[in-house]
Amino acid sequence: MLSEEHAAASDRPGSDPAMKREVPRSFRRESRLFLWIALLLILFVNFVTLLFFRNAVVWGELVTERRAGEILRRISLASDSEAVGEAIEHAVLEPDVVFVGVYDARGRRVQSSGHGFEAPQVWSAERPPPGRVAYEWKRRPAVLLASFTGGERLFLLALDPGPGATLRYLALLMTILVPVAAAALVVLAGFYLRSLLAPYDRMLETAGVVPGGEKAVGDEREFLIARFESTIAALSEKERELERLARLEKERADDLETAARTLARNLPTGLLSIDPNGIVVELNEAGREILALPREARGEPLEKLLSEVPELRDLVARVLRGRETLERREARWVRQGGEERVLGVTATAAMGADGRFLGVLALFTDLSEVRRLEARMALARHLADLGEVSAGAAHEFRNAAAAIDGYADLAQRHPERAAEHLKAIRREAQEMSRVTSDFLLFARPEGFSPEAVPFDGIVDAAAREIEGAFPGVAIARRGEFPDVRGSAVLLRRALVNLLRNAVQATPPARRAEKDGIVLEGLVDEEELAISVGDRGAGVDPAQREKIFMPFYSTKPDGAGIGLAIVGRIADLHGGTVEVSARPGGGSFFILRLPAAGPQAPAAAPSEGSR
Repeated sequence: MLSEEHAAASDRPGSDPAMKREVPRSFRRESRLFLWIALLLILFVNFVTLLFFRNAVVWGELVTERRAGEILRRISLASDSEAVGEAIEHAVLEPDVVFVGVYDARGRRVQSSGHGFEAPQVWSAERPPPGRVAYEWKRRPAVLLASFTGGERLFLLALDPGPGATLRYLALLMTILVPVAAAALVVLAGFYLRSLLAPYDRMLETAGVVPGGEKAVGDEREFLIARFESTIAALSEKERELERLARLEKERADDLETAARTLARNLPTGLLSIDPNGIVVELNEAGREILALPREARGEPLEKLLSEVPELRDLVARVLRGRETLERREARWVRQGGEERVLGVTATAAMGADGRFLGVLALFTDLSEVRRLEARMALARHLADLGEVSAGAAHEFRNAAAAIDGYADLAQRHPERAAEHLKAIRREAQEMSRVTSDFLLFARPEGFSPEAVPFDGIVDAAAREIEGAFPGVAIARRGEFPDVRGSAVLLRRALVNLLRNAVQATPPARRAEKDGIVLEGLVDEEELAISVGDRGAGVDPAQREKIFMPFYSTKPDGAGIGLAIVGRIADLHGGTVEVSARPGGGSFFILRLPAAGPQAPAAAPSEGSR
């Protein structure tokens, strides 16, 4: 095999067969010879040891069996039953005798003595020939059973062999394991011998040939040592060159670090860097100004530095623990004197090129003035909405007041129909109260604490209310309506408005149709979609975005507030409302709400939006 490798190596370009023949290949042959001799010596020692061990165990077995036979023969010499009993009692006094029993000609036990061994009451096994002792080794319990036939009687002895039983079992086990292990060792040695020498052959092949300027070496080991020494010398030269390059790179890195520090100091945004142990590495000048820190922060623990800014501290600590990225978060804190500040924060985990965690880098800006401006703009928008609400309310109240005045005038002129006109006046007053509630709900929705609401109960209550208000209307209900989190009063109001809108949009002739007015619930992992379908003329695609705006209505007598309230309630619950065409004519108004979970809707509006 070695010669074939040499021949293959000599065929490579640049090799010198003459030089390669000058390096004797003796190490491989010596290694194979040494390994096989060592293996044979090990096997020889193992087999000799096993032979001696087995012979010792067999000798111990013979001694134990001979002792058992002598005890049985001594007991069998007793002439009568009384003498046999005395012999048995003397025998069981021996420390290794477990049981002695006598069986008659029918195999029944007539006399016995012993402890720790349960002998059969009737002997059914084959009796040994007269004058001979039969032996049986048992493992559980570990005893030697010896039986002897004397006349018509059978004498049985159970003898505790002590360590002999364990040695007997070990001898049997070693008789199997040692040859198997020896065979496996021979196979492995033969199979892996080539693999053991393969790295050496590869090193020798990689080393190449003896350079022409070098003198001949004794064998391949000296050749490899010489090549290794020359390689070390070349590597030392390369190491010196690498050290020179490393110094240059360090100088360049120092320059880059200086530039980075200069950039960080002059950033208008706060920059905070934390090491993996929670110690501040850098806090630039802008960050100290935003946090109102008069001192240098480098080297301080995060908990101490941001003790007065708990929300920012908790955000950075969360990234430090979870090694995640938090983008566009806000942290609020109150400075000394009661001034509230709002910080916009982005914190990310810094990872090295090798995947090592380096710490946390946080950028933050002061958004306090921006939030104040937004609050003022929200207040201005809210005041504009209140103006629209006031105008709409004035219009509705004027119409209702005119109707009430007209009915009152008719009641005065026609007293005989006063009851009818009073009913009309009451109806107009109730409608005025409903419109007033709608305007108040849209202008200033009351805050609520979200709670689990059984939506199927809301569906039943809203359907009964509409069916009572519009006789002859039957609302078809299908699908699932699981629990949601929110306000039962507001959700019922939204559903009643959608159903009322569907009934009013459907022509009277089609309201009694099967599935004319339909209420359907569809559930997935994230949301509950409640669809209210009608059989009206449908909604023009150009009007679908405007239909939920306040005071926009396509009905001649509509106030344009019902669907706007539905949109407002959906927004309060973290949901949406939309409209789409219904197959067969009509529209589907779809109210989407988050599935039941920990999501909390908005509570009360802020001071700036009132």
